[in-house]
Amino acid sequence: MHMFLGCTEELSSILKAIELLKTSIKDRSFNLNIFEEVMFFAEKEELYVALIDKSNRSVKADYAIAYSPNLQQQLQKNISCNKLNNVNLLKSYAKARNPLSDIATYDLDNQDSGFATLVAFNNKRTNTSAPASYLIELILPYLHKAQLFRYESMRAYNSPIHLLTEREKEVLNWISSGKTNGEIGMILGISQYTVKNHVAKILEKLNAPNRSAAMALNNELNILV
Repeated sequence: MHMFLGCTEELSSILKAIELLKTSIKDRSFNLNIFEEVMFFAEKEELYVALIDKSNRSVKADYAIAYSPNLQQQLQKNISCNKLNNVNLLKSYAKARNPLSDIATYDLDNQDSGFATLVAFNNKRTNTSAPASYLIELILPYLHKAQLFRYESMRAYNSPIHLLTEREKEVLNWISSGKTNGEIGMILGISQYTVKNHVAKILEKLNAPNRSAAMALNNELNILV
C-alpha cells in the first residue's frame, strides 16, 4: 500500500467507497449521491464525472456537483475537439484556472472498450494526508464500471426491446446469431410459420424495417463494453 495510506481511517474510507461502488455496479444504481460520497477526499465543489463514447467523443452520462454549466461546456468542447487523448493538456487547462484542480481518466487507451470515464475535481485546500489526485486512482476502475453499468441499464430500459415477450427475445437472439426461420423453429420446437409471426411482431415492436436492422439494435444493446 502506498505510503500516503498510512492513516487507517483514510484507508478504511477508501475501502468503504470501493464497496459502495461495487454494490452500485451489482445493482446498477450509481447516482449523484453515490458519486459525491465516494469522492470524500476531494473538495465538495466543482466535481464532475462523465462517461464518454470514444468513437465520437460525446458525453453519454454525467453528474455535476457545484460545477457550473460554463465549465461543463468548456470541458466538453475540449473533449470533442480531440483533446481527450491529451490528458496532460486537459490537466493544464484545469490548473490554469485553479491550481488545485485536476483531471483523471480511465480506460482511455483500452482498445477493447468503447467508453472512457473522466473526472474533474479539486484537491483539498488543507490536506494532511493523501492528495485527491492520488486517491482518485484507487477508485477509478470501480467508478468507471459503475457509470458504465448504470448507463447500459438505462439505455436498455429506454429501448423498445423491453417490449418484447420472452419468446420474441429468444427468436431475436437466434436471428442475431444468423439463424433462418426454419433453423430457429427446429431449435425452439415450433413451426416455421410461428417463427415468421414472431419475427413480424419483433419488427413491428422495434420499428425495424428488416431483420438486419433488428439484429443491429439487439447486438448494440447486448454489448457491455
